[in-house]
Amino acid sequence: MEFGGIFILVIVLMVGGILGGGVYAVAMWLRHKQLDPEENKIEGKQEDPARPEHVEVDNEQRARFVGTR
Repeated sequence: MEFGGIFILVIVLMVGGILGGGVYAVAMWLRHKQLDPEENKIEGKQEDPARPEHVEVDNEQRARFVGTR
């Protein structure tokens, strides 16, 4: 009887380890796919974005920002 309980426990641990390893492998594969720099490129042509206007100011309250008047 004791041997049967140990045998079942070993089988349950093996199945749990296999399922856990499978879940871990799929999670690592999806994480690698998510972080792949080749997969996360913006579609369309790459142009230089508009550069912001640089203004030297004496007082921070009088600073001009891009897109404001």
